[in-house]
Amino acid sequence: MNFLIVNQPLNNRGDESAHKALVRAMLNSLPDAKINILFIGRNQDSVNQYQIIDNRVKYVNVEPLKGRVRRVLFRFLMLFPFFVMCHPTSRKIIPLYKKADIIMCAPGGICMGGFQNWEHIWLLLIAKFLKKPTVYYGRSIGPFPITTYLNRIFKKQSIKLLNYFSFISLRDSRSANLADLLNVKYEKTVDSAFLESPCAEIPNDVKELIGQKPYVVFVPNKLIWHYAYKGKVSLDGVLSFYKKILDVIMSKYPEYNIVMLPQTFNFDNCKKGDVNFFKDFKQYANCQNLIVVDDIYSSDIQQTIISKSDCLIGARYHSIVFAINQAVPFVALSYEHKIMGLLESLHKTDFAVDISSSFDSDENMKKTLSDVSTALNLAYKDEDAQKKAKKIAEECFVKFQNKVIDLV
Repeated sequence: MNFLIVNQPLNNRGDESAHKALVRAMLNSLPDAKINILFIGRNQDSVNQYQIIDNRVKYVNVEPLKGRVRRVLFRFLMLFPFFVMCHPTSRKIIPLYKKADIIMCAPGGICMGGFQNWEHIWLLLIAKFLKKPTVYYGRSIGPFPITTYLNRIFKKQSIKLLNYFSFISLRDSRSANLADLLNVKYEKTVDSAFLESPCAEIPNDVKELIGQKPYVVFVPNKLIWHYAYKGKVSLDGVLSFYKKILDVIMSKYPEYNIVMLPQTFNFDNCKKGDVNFFKDFKQYANCQNLIVVDDIYSSDIQQTIISKSDCLIGARYHSIVFAINQAVPFVALSYEHKIMGLLESLHKTDFAVDISSSFDSDENMKKTLSDVSTALNLAYKDEDAQKKAKKIAEECFVKFQNKVIDLV
């Protein structure tokens, strides 16, 4: 049984954990499975950090057509999808598709939706044109704006693909509600990271950095990279916002260290990079209790660090996934629907604060800070949420396993 996994997000510890958990589960439950994971011109070190060492798994990083010609041609092909197979990079990767029994879209965020990722659609259209059984696993979808012509084309192609796929699982209730409106058949799931609970040895240098004091974990999100905040919120506004959140945390945990775990890595000075943002925030906040862990440590190590904390306050989706997976009290700072959708699925919305309108007015900001304080006081260790998440993830995986056996 040959799988080709496409659209695997990189440079993010949460996506790394979802990838590793899903591939390990496939290797354990499908003994004849052989898995190729396809990347198009990606940072090889980032690919290496995701790698599962197994002779049945291969990571393929293909060099694409580069430069302006590629960008113009790619946009043209998206407007006229029947030419997708003619793209020079398509011709390089089509042999991998042909060898596969099943094409699988890796778990991830709203590439088919808010981020309107055309490359995401392109790689799935190839599978459709080759009439390959295709699995869309553990994704979030939507929203689908229709303001521009390209918005409408993207939505049209997305819906066609959703109706083509052999198996769909959606990881949050908001995505599921949208699928219901679109009459798309799917299975409910949660994040694929819940398929396992890794435990790793924390490196000595990290232990020394964190120190002996009890600690909580704080994972802000720079936000200005996100389509909903870009051009609307300044960096100074974001820093000021998180300083106010930090003050609320410190009032609850005055004697604690506050550990910051970067979710993104290998971004250097890119606007999406967490570690540089965290360092800037530490300087801005002028707080000696803030500890910034480097971005070189795996998702397994991050989950272990979180497991030993007293609470997690996070504005990154997978930081909340990690807290639930380790049964650690948490407060979710929800900036887009995938966080709230996950917590709705687990009936944990009391521990979520919607921050999407916090920057709109002073009144909204005050309400957000009050809500964070309330949620911090309510947060508790909840093994029932952990068990429920794992049960949902495992039940969906069994349905996927049975489906692919039928397909081959």
